[in-house]
Amino acid sequence: MLFRRQLKQNVHSTSHELHLLPDSQLRILILAPHPDDETLAAGGLIASAMDVHPAPLIRVIVATNGDASYLTAISGGMHSISHSNFRRLAVIRQQESLSALIFLGLKAQQIRFWGFPDRGLDAIWQRDWMTEVPYSSPTTGFDHAEQALNSPILPYTGASLMRLLQKELSEFRPTTVILPHPEDAHSDHRALARFTLLAATLDRQRMQSTRLELLAYRMWQRGGLWMKEARAIPKKHPGETNEESRPNTKTLDLTTDVFTKKALALECYASQRWAANRPIREAVRNHTEIFYPMKPYSFIAPPVG
Repeated sequence: MLFRRQLKQNVHSTSHELHLLPDSQLRILILAPHPDDETLAAGGLIASAMDVHPAPLIRVIVATNGDASYLTAISGGMHSISHSNFRRLAVIRQQESLSALIFLGLKAQQIRFWGFPDRGLDAIWQRDWMTEVPYSSPTTGFDHAEQALNSPILPYTGASLMRLLQKELSEFRPTTVILPHPEDAHSDHRALARFTLLAATLDRQRMQSTRLELLAYRMWQRGGLWMKEARAIPKKHPGETNEESRPNTKTLDLTTDVFTKKALALECYASQRWAANRPIREAVRNHTEIFYPMKPYSFIAPPVG
C-alpha cells in the first residue's frame, strides 16, 4: 500500500540531533488528540515561547474531549455508565486543558476544542470519510461535535476533520506544526497524524511552498508506554554503528523555571491521576522534549467509505 511505504520512508529518515529554539518569528500550531497531550508533549515549548519577547504566535487544537476513558469516569465517581456522565467528563477535561494552558501563558482564544469522538478518529479515517451517516460516539451518543469549544459544530466525518485542519493551515499559516507521531500505538494519535500529514500535503500543493515544519511527538508504544519526551536520547541505539544512524530528532532542553512551570501545569489534570498516572509521572521527571521531523507526503489516498 502506497501510504504505508511512504509512512516508513518518512519515519525512518535519519540525521543528527538538532535543538529547537523558539523565536518571535515562529507561528506554532500544536495538535493534541486528547486534553493533556498538548501539555505532556509541548508544555515546555509553550512556556519557553512565552519567555520570548515578542512571543511567537501559538494556537493549540485539542481534537477530542477525552470522553471515552472509562477508568477516568470510574475514578472520578461516575459509576453510572451513561451518555450524560461521559458528556460531563468531556467538559471537565476541557476545563483542565484550559487551566493548564492559561497557566503556561496562553489566552483562552488561542485554544480550540474540536469535540471529535475520543477513540473514534481511526474509525473515521478508515470508514467514515465521506459517508452521509456520521460516526456515532458510543460514550457520548453524539454524531456531531456538540461539545466543540471555539470551533464549529460539524459531523463526525473525515471530510469535516480535513476541513478544520485545512482551515487552520490556510488562515493561521503556521511555520511549525507539532503533531502526534504517525506510528504511535494509540489509534487516535495515529489517525490525527495521518489527517494532519494529508492536510499538509494538500496545503503544500495549493501554496507551492515547503516552508512548513512538521514535528511529531511519540507517546505510546505497543505493549507499554513510549514517552520519548520523558527520556533522554541514548548516545547510541542498539545495533547502531555510527552517529549518522541515530534517529532524526529535534530537542528542547527545558530550563529549571520552564520545567517547574510545566510540572505545575500538569497538576491541572486532576481527572487523569489514575488514567494517565504514568505519562504524567514520567513527564515531570524529564527536562527535555523530543520531536521527530516529518515531511508531507506527495500523495496519500485515504480509505473510501
